[in-house]
Amino acid sequence: MGTILLIGLLLPVIYLMQLVKNQKPIDFKSTKKTVIISIVGILLTTMLFFIFNTNHTSFWLYLIGALIIAIIWALLLCGCYYFYQVLSNNVKK
Repeated sequence: MGTILLIGLLLPVIYLMQLVKNQKPIDFKSTKKTVIISIVGILLTTMLFFIFNTNHTSFWLYLIGALIIAIIWALLLCGCYYFYQVLSNNVKK
């Protein structure tokens, strides 16, 4: 199950790596796309965990936790990519 979670967490990382490779600047559109990709990836893995887990935790707790973690994870990734652009002087003003 850990590899499934890892795949869900790596989806937005792969998207941002493509932006780095193409040297595209981070903007609101790419940040929004990263958040959506992160939410989809983490929600899918959370649903799989919920289906195969024998713990009797509420479905809504899993869902709310997954949404919060997905948004925070995507914003952290976008922030790191922005700082990478600043440090490499690729920010267009």
